[in-house]
Amino acid sequence: VPVIAETGTLAQGETPIIIQWDYNALAARDSLAGNPAVEVVVPASGVFAGVYVQAISAYAPHPNAAKLWMEFIYSDEGQLIWLKGYCHPIRFNDMVARGVVPQELLDKLPTPELYAEAVFPTLDQLTAARELITTQWDSIVGADVK
Repeated sequence: VPVIAETGTLAQGETPIIIQWDYNALAARDSLAGNPAVEVVVPASGVFAGVYVQAISAYAPHPNAAKLWMEFIYSDEGQLIWLKGYCHPIRFNDMVARGVVPQELLDKLPTPELYAEAVFPTLDQLTAARELITTQWDSIVGADVK
């Protein structure tokens, strides 16, 4: 019987491996606190990246306040807040190169070099991949996972 892989099934030994975003895997590693031991592995090639989109509404009652917020979240300080939650911010590689990321934070993460060549797919690429996966997953993988 297929099992939906999540932190709980990993902890119970039902799923020995989970493929997920690094920030979720790193948080799961911390929350399980070694019971069981979790190793987060980022592949040496084919690192897939995704983005969260920030926008300011044209109808915002205080657009300048929103602009200040955007300036903050893209500042070194704001980017480090994202990184403390294991979400690699868009400026991660630049911040590592400039030595801005504290060593104690880097020690909790996979080596920064693994993210240097991360691929950010276009919307068209994501749409094509979704179509391919949703139509062929079951027949190729041999499992009907919901």
